[in-house]
Amino acid sequence: MVKIEQRTASWIAAFLGWALLSALTIFVLWGQRDRARLIRDNDNEQILNVLFTSQREFDDFGSAIAANSVLAERILGFAIYDKNLAPIYRWGQSPQVFDEDLLDESTSRDRFGRFTIPDQKGNRIKFVIHADRIFALPQNNLPSNDANNRNRGRNNNPSRQNNPLRENNPFYNTLAGSSWFYIDISHPAYWRTNMVTAILFPFIELILLALVFYIRHLYLRNREYGERIEAQKNLVVLGTAASTLAHEIKNPLLSIRLQTGILQKLDGENVGDEINRINEEVDRISALVYRVNDFLRDAAGNRTKVNVYDALAEVSQRICGRNIISDDSIRDGMILADADRIRSVFENLIRNALEAGGAPEEIGASIIRNAGRNSITISVVDRGKGIGEADLKRVFDPFFTSKSTGTGIGLSISKRFVEAAGGSIELKNRDGGGAAAELIFSEDK
Repeated sequence: MVKIEQRTASWIAAFLGWALLSALTIFVLWGQRDRARLIRDNDNEQILNVLFTSQREFDDFGSAIAANSVLAERILGFAIYDKNLAPIYRWGQSPQVFDEDLLDESTSRDRFGRFTIPDQKGNRIKFVIHADRIFALPQNNLPSNDANNRNRGRNNNPSRQNNPLRENNPFYNTLAGSSWFYIDISHPAYWRTNMVTAILFPFIELILLALVFYIRHLYLRNREYGERIEAQKNLVVLGTAASTLAHEIKNPLLSIRLQTGILQKLDGENVGDEINRINEEVDRISALVYRVNDFLRDAAGNRTKVNVYDALAEVSQRICGRNIISDDSIRDGMILADADRIRSVFENLIRNALEAGGAPEEIGASIIRNAGRNSITISVVDRGKGIGEADLKRVFDPFFTSKSTGTGIGLSISKRFVEAAGGSIELKNRDGGGAAAELIFSEDK
C-alpha cells in the first residue's frame, strides 16, 4: 500500500473540498438562473396573451400597448413583417427589415415555433413568432366573436380562416399578409439575476479557495503543534531518564577509571594495551553522557553578538588544522547567539564532514550575506559519500545515525541550538558527490 505524504494528502483533501463546494455553488447559482428563465418565459406568455386580448378594442397594436400600463412598461418594440421580410407594421424599437439570421441566435424554440432571443447588451428579450403560430393559438387566447363559427371551412387556410381576429377587426387585413411577429420585451429581473450570479460566482470561488487554503494551513499548523507537544513530552521523559542515567553512569565510570589507574601502576607493562582499550571505552561513554546533557540543557543559552567567521575559523583550525573558510567569504557577519553553542554546532558539522569518507582537504566552508534579506548563510561542505534519500528526512531525529560508531545526537543538538538562535539548518547532497550543511541566521548589525 502506497503511503501518501502528509502535505500531499492535505493538498488532495483541499482540492476535493474545493471541488465539492464549487459544485454546490454552481448548482445553487444555476438553479437561480433557471428559475429566472422560467419566470421570464412565463412573463412572455402572459404579455403575449394580454396583447392579443387587448387588440380587440383597438385598430393597431401600438394603441393597445400604449393603453395598458403593463404592456407600455414591458414592451419596447413591436413589428409585423411580410414574406419578403419587409415591415407591415412597426411600433417602438423594432428593426426596419427583419433578419432571419437572428433566429440562429435563439436560446430556445418551443413546440409552437416561438423563438426566445436574449439581447447580450441589454436587459431585454426578443420574442419572435411565426404568423401561422399566432393564428393557430387556442381561441381562448384571442378575442372571440360568433361570426367565426359561421365562416369555418370557407378558405384553404383553416387556421387563419377560423381565427376570430378576422371578423369585426379592421386590422385583420394587415395581419392576413404577415409572416413574422417581432416583440422586444424588457426583462430587468431576469438580467439582474444573470448579472448577480455572473459576478457572485468568481467572488464565491475566491472565498472558497481562501477558505480551503486557510483550513489546510490551520490543519497543518495544528498538526505541527501537536507533534511539537508530543516531542516535548518525549523530551521530558527522555530528560528525566537521561539525567538519572547520566548520574548513575558517572559514578561507575569514575570507579572503573580509578581501578584501571591502579592496575597500570601495579603492572603497567603486562596490562597496558587492555587498560588503554578500557580507558577509551570509558571516555566514549563519558562523551555520550555529556552530549546527552547538552541536548537536554537550555538551547538558547547566553545570547551575545558572535562573529561567525571568527568562531568557524577557530573551530576548523582546532579540528582540521587549517582554516577551511573560502577567501571570498565575508568576515564581519554578526549574529545574536550563545557563542559556545554556535561553536558546538560548527564542531558537529565539521566532524560529520570528516567522517563522511571524503578527502579532508576537500572539506570547505563559506559565509555569504544575502542581499535584501538581512541574513547570513553559512555552508560547510564535503566530498564524502553523501546522505541517502531515505535518511535526509531523519538526520535531525534524536539518536538516529547511519554510522556504526555514531551516537545520532550531534545533529539534533545542532538543530536545537540553531533554531534557539532564530536560525535554520538544512542538509542536502551536492552535485558531484558529498553533502552540504547550510545555516541561515538573521544578521545582527
